[in-house]
Amino acid sequence: MRARVLTALVGAPLLLAALIAGDPWWTGVVALLAVLGLVEWHALARRALNAPLPGEALLGGGLIMLALAYIAAREPVAVPGFGAGAVLFAIALYALARAAAMPVRRPLAVAGAVILGALYVGGLFGHFMLLRALEPAGLPLTLLAVAGTWATDSGAFFIGRALGGRPLAPAISPAKTVSGAVGGWVCGFVVVLLGGVLLAAIPLPRALVLALVVPVACQAGDLLESAIKREAGVKDSGRLLPGHGGILDRFDSLLVVIPSVYYLSVLF
Repeated sequence: MRARVLTALVGAPLLLAALIAGDPWWTGVVALLAVLGLVEWHALARRALNAPLPGEALLGGGLIMLALAYIAAREPVAVPGFGAGAVLFAIALYALARAAAMPVRRPLAVAGAVILGALYVGGLFGHFMLLRALEPAGLPLTLLAVAGTWATDSGAFFIGRALGGRPLAPAISPAKTVSGAVGGWVCGFVVVLLGGVLLAAIPLPRALVLALVVPVACQAGDLLESAIKREAGVKDSGRLLPGHGGILDRFDSLLVVIPSVYYLSVLF
């Protein structure tokens, strides 16, 4: 717990400072997180598949997805839908060809892991830039997503430890409980609703939708990454952040929350 708190006290202010400062700081931080996340994904996929993975395809594909998001955040018409499709098509072909030439031939599994990694890490981190670039509410919406995620995670952790009870998803993450999930959802709901109405000046109906969705997306992202780690047979995706694990461990919830808030905001 001490390592967890100390890491948060150092990392959280740096993340928030880059977010508030905007470009180029925010883009630089997001790019660094994406690269580190891709490295962790490479290790997880190799363990899960028990097969070599073309790292250049994964890293290149993830960074291209990140670059497309960067361009789209500034010039939305510059990246039509077929642009991302063409990139994924090229990544798939290259990964299949590389996997077919490897001593352990598992082209479908290897290519699938490469494409999913490029989308899950590069594509979802790219939404961090897309949401921040929304005008005029990009900054408050991103802050709201981060605050709601931290409130949900913290509420689930402390309430779950205090109350215990029935496991939420024992096959995926035995430590998570139903009481923690409910408590985390309530904490996230309150923070997003109050922050949305009072600080971000979001109309009440839209703030209610965000408050309902953010805690659910947060817990879904957490469980998704837990399932990936379970298949790879590891407890943490990495050891970079003491008390938290790796980059994917710390940002698993935000990787689902940020895109959810972005698309709801575009829909609104």
